[in-house]
Amino acid sequence: MLHTSRPPDAGCPMLRSFRHGSALCLLLVTSVAWASPAPPVADPAAFDAAFATALREGMGTSPEEGAAAVAALRATLPANDPLRLRRFEAMACRAAQRDGKAYIANADTLLAAEQARSAPDATSLALLHACRAAYLVLGTDATVVERAYDAAVEAAQRSNDSVLLGRMLSLRSNAHSLSGEFAKSLIDALAAQDALDDSGERFAIAANLQIVGIAYRRMGEAARAEEYLLRSLEDEEIRSRYNSTMTALLHLGYLYDETGRYDEARRMLADALELCQGHDNHAACGYVRLGLAGVEVDDGAPRRALATLERAEADFAESGAPGEPTLVALVRGQALARLGRDAEALPLLDRAVATWTTEGNDRYLALALPERARLLERLGREADAIADLRRFIEAHANDDRIRAEQRTELMREQFDASRRELENAELKAREALRLQEIEGLNAARRWQWTAIALGGLLMVVLSGVVVRQIAKARRLRLLAMTDPLTGLANRRHTDYRGNEAFKMARLTGRPFCVLAIDIDHFKAVNDTHGHAVGDTVLQRVGRECQRTLRQNDLIGRIGGEEFAGLLPVTAEQAARQVAERLRAGVESLDLDDVALGLRVTISIGVARMREADPDFAGVLARADAALHRAKQGGRNRVVSDETA
Repeated sequence: MLHTSRPPDAGCPMLRSFRHGSALCLLLVTSVAWASPAPPVADPAAFDAAFATALREGMGTSPEEGAAAVAALRATLPANDPLRLRRFEAMACRAAQRDGKAYIANADTLLAAEQARSAPDATSLALLHACRAAYLVLGTDATVVERAYDAAVEAAQRSNDSVLLGRMLSLRSNAHSLSGEFAKSLIDALAAQDALDDSGERFAIAANLQIVGIAYRRMGEAARAEEYLLRSLEDEEIRSRYNSTMTALLHLGYLYDETGRYDEARRMLADALELCQGHDNHAACGYVRLGLAGVEVDDGAPRRALATLERAEADFAESGAPGEPTLVALVRGQALARLGRDAEALPLLDRAVATWTTEGNDRYLALALPERARLLERLGREADAIADLRRFIEAHANDDRIRAEQRTELMREQFDASRRELENAELKAREALRLQEIEGLNAARRWQWTAIALGGLLMVVLSGVVVRQIAKARRLRLLAMTDPLTGLANRRHTDYRGNEAFKMARLTGRPFCVLAIDIDHFKAVNDTHGHAVGDTVLQRVGRECQRTLRQNDLIGRIGGEEFAGLLPVTAEQAARQVAERLRAGVESLDLDDVALGLRVTISIGVARMREADPDFAGVLARADAALHRAKQGGRNRVVSDETA
């Protein structure tokens, strides 16, 4: 019997397209037919309030709800108000509609007319670009869809509307996810959360929690995905709305299926099925049953999977939605194969493999190929089975590589964002300090007048003594933790923080890396230029390392020209990248103001915490050994304990 490892996204394979938000998403966000607005009696303020509600909560989750939403918004539209009429048409474009193809031409016409104006309305542009992008999702090149959403985000930024910007970022996040760019998807989702936090709109904020959770799930970060999705489901703003509750239940069901928690997956999807049945939404119920069929296949119940598939296809037929025929073919083929009905299963699996081979979809191929390989082996076609296994290994490796690249990109963006956040925090801290100084002066003045009025000269003297003692204690505490020359953590504090980071990494199972850093030929600097210059070099190198490291990292001076870097929650490859930035930053230091022509370099050893390491000192010792190999190899280089 052939044995293959389970691919990282193998749970519930028949839902892949839907799980990235393509099919049902279009039912939830595309447009509805509209007639010419009837003459309204509403005032502008009523329309603006209704428009803000539609922007925040959407335009319905079914064609019927979409039509009702358009009618309700139209009823508030003032007469003879061209700007609000254009905004109404742009918002109506986003209402739910089964046949999106008939309306993309209308979206293009409205968009062209708005762009031709001497002063286009940024809000209308953002909505029309997003409407057009939603229609383009069906069978369109991902780059074309991405450009449409880029235009929507740029227009939203010009509108100075934080809710609109958050919504457009959320939509672009979904588009990135559909194209497999999960890091970009998560970055946009987190940016949307920042924009919505500024708006104070509770529902928009809660709804975006779902988008962040979905993005984490697609990145393979199951724990963080579950945290965000459960938080959204617990929010009363989410629970009071059908489509938002449905989204949370569906993605929790997918997450539990992917992680082998089948009973929890069934419970979430059963709740989703009850919800869609209560709203008579056959298309949504079709996708839910598709998910349940996947759980049954994954949990070894192929007969229940086939029965559930039949009901899913009936739901799709009732709703007129196309469903996911390739994914249905895959799960039916899997179920039939596990029932021993190989002759019926093989054509279905062949169809799925052929479709995803044409699309170049390695991720889905990694789901179909192992099943077909096992079937081919049973049929005595050993060579074909081995060929499928080889293709599976290649597809699985490609998917792992893409995920790794996405995580690296996310880490890079988070590093840059952390630096920006640190710079902003420094500015805020300075402003806060200035305000504290002013407040302190005012408080001191008030205290002086009170003390004089009460005749409390003795209290003033005692207060001064207490303040001096507190300040002295703080200075002593700081001196106990700080290297006096460089201002960095000293050896004692570095060891303390290193041991704490080591214990936390052991407890949580997260990676932890240590850098051993040494200034090359430092003795020659002292001998040639004097110890005063050497001290300045130590200060400059320390500042450059501290500037380059991330917010949660620590750099400490542990010897004459020796430093140590602590990198919690950092894998070995990322630690090497951080070390290389440190090395390059020091190499580029301009020290001409210290001594003309003076340049220094550093050598760095990298070590990650291993299961066998007894404590932090063991990791530091291996980093130091790697440092020595870096010096033996010619200095000014980074050497890892893993590759040395």
